Amino acid sequence: MNQLVTIDNGEVLLPDEVVNVYIRRSPLRQQREHVAVPAGLSIEEIIACCGLEPLRLHVSIAGHVIEQRNWARVRVKPSFSVAIVKVPGKGALRAIAGLVVALVAAVAAPWLVTFLPGITGLSTAASVATGLIGAGISLGGSLTVGSLSVIRGPGI
Repeated sequence: MNQLVTIDNGEVLLPDEVVNVYIRRSPLRQQREHVAVPAGLSIEEIIACCGLEPLRLHVSIAGHVIEQRNWARVRVKPSFSVAIVKVPGKGALRAIAGLVVALVAAVAAPWLVTFLPGITGLSTAASVATGLIGAGISLGGSLTVGSLSVIRGPGI
């Protein structure tokens, strides 16, 4: 009954061994946070230790992407580091496209006013025309971005 049991591929982790976790809360920023967590934790446990919501995260170990379905099964050894990047939500692309439309309106409106005959010498009329052209570009661009990002259900 008191037999010695051997486990193949077993590994003993020391209590002071840690895994370095590097977190980027936004893919648009280069700033990252460093967190040291105990070695041997699963990816799921590491995410919980770091206080992150598991939604919309990209996790990799030594450059290898770990799919979310495997987060509970993959445990990290102390010699590896984990990179976690928060992926933008559904509205991020729409916000970026809206910003591009606003920038185009700001740049294009004064340039387009020069093509209107009889307004070039009148500063008030040129200012009003610039504002109207910019508003038209912004409105048209917003409607276009809105129509491109509509979520359609099945069969629609």
